Amino acid sequence: MKKPLISLMAVLLIMPGFTGLAGAQESDGPESDESGGPNWQMTWNDEFDGDELDQDKWRIDIGNGFYDGDNWIEGWGNNESQSYQEDNVFIDDGHLVLEAREESVSDDKGDYDFTSGKVLTDESFSQAYGRFEASMKLPEGQGYWPAFWMMPQDDVYGGWAASGEIDIMENRGSETDKVGAAIHYGDLWPDNTYTAAEYHFPEDRRTTDFNEYAIEWEPGEIRWYVNDELYSTKTEWGTKYGEYPAPFDQEFHMILNLAIGGWYGGEPDETTVFPGQVKVDYVRVYEDADAEHPPPGEYIDPDDSDEEPTVDPSKNWVEIGENLIQDGTFETTTEFGDENGGFDWNVFNMGDHDPNGGKADFTIENEELRATINQVGWTWWHIQLMQDVPDVKAGTYKLEFDMRSEEERTIRTKLDGSGSGLVDVEVSNDMETHEVYFEVNSPSDLNVLFGLGRDGDQPELDTPYDMHLDNVRLVEVAVDGESDGPSDPNEFDHWVESGESLIEDGSFEYTTEFGDENNSIVWNVFNMGDYDPNAGSAAFEIVVEELKATINQPGWEWWHIQFMQDVTVPEGVYKVAFDMRSEKDRPVYVELVGSDTGILTFDVDGEMDTYHSYINVSETGDFNFMFGLGRTASDVEPETPYSIYLDNVRLVPVEKGEEEDMRGHPGLHNKSVDENGNLSIINGNGRTIDIPAQPKGLLEGGKPSKERNQIPDHAKENRNGNGNNR
Repeated sequence: MKKPLISLMAVLLIMPGFTGLAGAQESDGPESDESGGPNWQMTWNDEFDGDELDQDKWRIDIGNGFYDGDNWIEGWGNNESQSYQEDNVFIDDGHLVLEAREESVSDDKGDYDFTSGKVLTDESFSQAYGRFEASMKLPEGQGYWPAFWMMPQDDVYGGWAASGEIDIMENRGSETDKVGAAIHYGDLWPDNTYTAAEYHFPEDRRTTDFNEYAIEWEPGEIRWYVNDELYSTKTEWGTKYGEYPAPFDQEFHMILNLAIGGWYGGEPDETTVFPGQVKVDYVRVYEDADAEHPPPGEYIDPDDSDEEPTVDPSKNWVEIGENLIQDGTFETTTEFGDENGGFDWNVFNMGDHDPNGGKADFTIENEELRATINQVGWTWWHIQLMQDVPDVKAGTYKLEFDMRSEEERTIRTKLDGSGSGLVDVEVSNDMETHEVYFEVNSPSDLNVLFGLGRDGDQPELDTPYDMHLDNVRLVEVAVDGESDGPSDPNEFDHWVESGESLIEDGSFEYTTEFGDENNSIVWNVFNMGDYDPNAGSAAFEIVVEELKATINQPGWEWWHIQFMQDVTVPEGVYKVAFDMRSEKDRPVYVELVGSDTGILTFDVDGEMDTYHSYINVSETGDFNFMFGLGRTASDVEPETPYSIYLDNVRLVPVEKGEEEDMRGHPGLHNKSVDENGNLSIINGNGRTIDIPAQPKGLLEGGKPSKERNQIPDHAKENRNGNGNNR
């Protein structure tokens, strides 16, 4: 499903989780730990003992979607089929009832074959930390999707899911033996991630019985319970826009709903019995009366830094490369793409998604770009002009452009993907040439970006006004025109290994099992197919001291299938090497995640060959060495299943050597090479030794090196707050 660029409203989780613990006994409520645990005191509750829903406590949601700016998001962002109606929410015999019905209704957005109920406390109650519990009886039937979940009251750290989501319980109506739980966090969609768990009921209980679902939430820890049985504890999360324990350090409100259809459990079928009901006996909230919790943290703009630019603009920078910008003079541009690309020049307006966001009209006049600023928004990235620049090698680059503005103001420029930060540029009403510099640390596909929105600390100018841009150039430069040597280590031919491999058991001699993204051991695996039935999935095993990955479903992103190892890497240049073959010719992706060294791409065929490349790690850190075995949308989709074999994985420090490195032979004094490449050397005893030339194209022990060092367009993989890929 295509979600909006930045989701401004809640959407239900769409994926299942992991297997949790089984076994449960019913409990009447929380018990304080006599050994010094939480002192739970009730702060809010509803026992549903009246004749009607208490609408001072609950708001009834209506319809089949929501507005994200000017865009109507149907199906609540999850392809749900129901229209929520007030009549489907009622009190019966001391229970709140959310009733799903097969009936036709219409509104100004469409026609619907099902109705159901949803209530939430966003207008009456929210709380940070505590125990949140509800006793619920769920319906059985294909296509039912009941949930008890929580969303941030104020979105302190931005839209979904940067400010988090807590799923206390969700269930597929076709699976009455288990329920799921999850937290969502990390970044704005689609760069967010989540972690999840499942609870399996004992044989004598099912979701169709009344069960109590609860979380206990303290700073840095959330615990999930069914019938007071602890089955999941989570302590690791994060958000790009705040410091841990953000985003789960702010007030959240509660939601109860019964969805029909959608990505989670699929549509109803002929076996589904209507009506179906969620019955809720009570909802109760407690706080730890003895705890003094800190207030929420502050929003952090990761692009807003007080650090000095990494490139000193005062040096004598001389151009040494060609201009990488397409139509920087706006002679041929007639239309623009959007944030998904498609043209030389692309634009983004937050105002297309939020009526209060930044918005500008972009046109070409007299071979200049004109941006008419109609609404500035509240942050710099609300209005963007951008161009994708593929295959940029490592080095120093100058971004040069002419610009003027009818209103004097500050804009922000960025070479997105380079590892460099934002650079502010002061623009006057005279057309002036501006130069900014960026360091590209590794070969990358980059994006030149002009941010024309307004940050909150900048003056709010009267709108509309025009800005004009021309002669945009991106050129590699060097001090005095002389490079210190290639920043890309692959441009140097004579690296010499200078240490041991940092990879543990790269030859798979003693690996017998694999961890996952939550429980790390030596080698770990991740399958996106565990969360989305259409995503990438593979089976991993060790066969004769080789890793065998059987690709059952490739998915649509290279990171959907991952094989990985956590590794601490000191600063320096490293050789990445491994032996691999694939029953189907295909690309394989390798990344030292978190090191900003880029994504390496290798074309692998049916022969077991050695592949290698070099990376420059600029700062010591704890990283994740990862093979991506999924596929991108542009990759050929081979028939499945097929197997990939991997062996001799190495990550080795290297240092520069002589062109003919003889350091291992201190007794060699003289050497010569004839026109055919044959080497003659004279040893310390005066004896001549002739060494014939090796056949061309042989590297790495006689096997052809097949690396190609590229970063695909989709390099923004999902990662959680700890840097793990999802």
